[in-house]
Amino acid sequence: MSRIFHYLEAMLLILISISVFTTVSSRPIATGPEGNVAATSVILKSSDGEKFDVKLQVALQSEAIKQMIIDGGFSSKIELSFPNITGEIMAKVLDYCHKHVYYDGAGNNLTAVEEMKVFDTQFVDVHYETLFKLVLASNELKIKSLLDLVSGRIAIMIKGKEVEEIREMFNIKQGSCVDHFTKQDSVRENGWAFGSS
Repeated sequence: MSRIFHYLEAMLLILISISVFTTVSSRPIATGPEGNVAATSVILKSSDGEKFDVKLQVALQSEAIKQMIIDGGFSSKIELSFPNITGEIMAKVLDYCHKHVYYDGAGNNLTAVEEMKVFDTQFVDVHYETLFKLVLASNELKIKSLLDLVSGRIAIMIKGKEVEEIREMFNIKQGSCVDHFTKQDSVRENGWAFGSS
């Protein structure tokens, strides 16, 4: 009986040790290579000078920001400038990132999944000029999920429209790449967008 008790006690000790080790090892790095304190937030500066103090976890959804931080090294204060993104668009992008950083790991939580679908639908329910700016911003920031979401909305908006309507919608000037394709070329090369196979 005492043998079984010692065996169970040893197993319990091993399980507790594993639990403590995995909890500690899964925590984010708090210091940089030289031991200085790493930032817990980052300041993003838009083209019109607006500054956004963003939690690092939210900002790291952007592959571009992640790479800029890696290239710049660890620091207690990180400020990054984005001269092609206005404050209005940056605020919208950060709203998306903030929402998704906390809901994307929800897994099979149906309530969270439904909330995200509703959020995403409302997020892209904006004027096409805003959508176009969001595409450019998400491309520059390299946020693939946002780029996919906004591009999908634009695809729905232009489906079935004539070239002239699309040109007017996105303010595309004469002599651009659109002029080199006929409608037949577009249907043949991009049949999925026109509902054909």
